[in-house]
Amino acid sequence: MYAGIKYTFLFSFILLMAGCSGIKRGRTTETEVLPANAGYMAMIGNVASNNISDRGFEIRKGSIELEGTEIEGRFGLHARLNSKGDFYASVRGPLGIELVRVLIVGNDMAAIDRFNRKIYIGNKDQVLAKSGMPEDFMRIIFGDMPSEDELELISSGKNEIIVGSGNEDFRSVISICPESMKICTRKIDAKASGHEIYMTFGQFTEAGGKRFPSEISVEEKKKMFHVKLFIDDLIYGYDSDIEFNLPSYKRESF
Repeated sequence: MYAGIKYTFLFSFILLMAGCSGIKRGRTTETEVLPANAGYMAMIGNVASNNISDRGFEIRKGSIELEGTEIEGRFGLHARLNSKGDFYASVRGPLGIELVRVLIVGNDMAAIDRFNRKIYIGNKDQVLAKSGMPEDFMRIIFGDMPSEDELELISSGKNEIIVGSGNEDFRSVISICPESMKICTRKIDAKASGHEIYMTFGQFTEAGGKRFPSEISVEEKKKMFHVKLFIDDLIYGYDSDIEFNLPSYKRESF
């Protein structure tokens, strides 16, 4: 039943960001870019001040729902991201049995498939380069604001600010909702990799004075791939070390 689970979880939760492949700065000729103003810059700064990935966090209770993947259904999720960027995630079945554990510590990356007793292991930089993911893919997944110098103002209104980045090979368009001071949607069109991904962030709540989305939806339009992440209990600020401990399973490379 759980054969190929490395692709189900790792690709669902992390490689869904492969549509962000080859992020290149530069402007497209399709959209008119407006000059930034003081109000816009202040808004971007306010939204960035709500980023939760900078100091890390722990998702003590959450779930991930998969559609259009090798395995469909809803699974329990416990995850940690520390301030150094190390990451741990445990995905569990209906009976609380761990199915997959994902570890990213320093430059080491591993997905532990408990059901098939296999470990998929690799060098983080090489895996990211191969899949085209940016180094800050965790920031993208959890709806945090990119750096100001990566953005172009497309339109600015009372209820929505739209910014973008990229060129004709890659385009990312971000919608910011001033009321929530967070990113509400992100559309990613990567012609080179053939991905068209639409992300929505909603049901914003707070932890440690930071706002974050408790519901994240990711849909790959062309391949009918849909992932939903639900965060029920999150603690902002996580500084503990994450250990790269691996069981004695058969090992394969990513």
